[in-house]
Amino acid sequence: MKHALIFRVVLGLILSSCLSSCGMAFRSEWKKAPVTSGVEGKWQGTWLSDENGHHGELRCVVAAPISRKLAVQKFFYHATWKTILSGSYEAMHTVQKQKDGTYTFKGEHKMPDWAGGLYHYEGTIKGDEFKANYKCAMDHGTYVMKRVR
Repeated sequence: MKHALIFRVVLGLILSSCLSSCGMAFRSEWKKAPVTSGVEGKWQGTWLSDENGHHGELRCVVAAPISRKLAVQKFFYHATWKTILSGSYEAMHTVQKQKDGTYTFKGEHKMPDWAGGLYHYEGTIKGDEFKANYKCAMDHGTYVMKRVR
């Protein structure tokens, strides 16, 4: 059962990487992302599955708010697994600035069922530190990143 799940995830990541332009789109967004403060800009770090111990590198470009009224922002993630597999995806998050200057965010993103289905995200950004939790039907874990200057 566990091997079948891993096989489906790996196969999906390979197909996603080979058949989509997300990798190129992410690289383009990464190159043009400005260095800013607050939430926007480039972030780099790691992800770790609490479910199975899998981990990898993680980068994220956070765009300016799509709607200031609704505080919605695009988080464009690029993750690696086993150093040779990678994939990119976009997730919309609602971002709120707290009184202490910390930003909190929540959101979700629909992945194929073989990759976990609906992912939920919740996290904080304080200064140059980005910390988040993710959860789906098949996995849960953490993202930890620092701002890229």
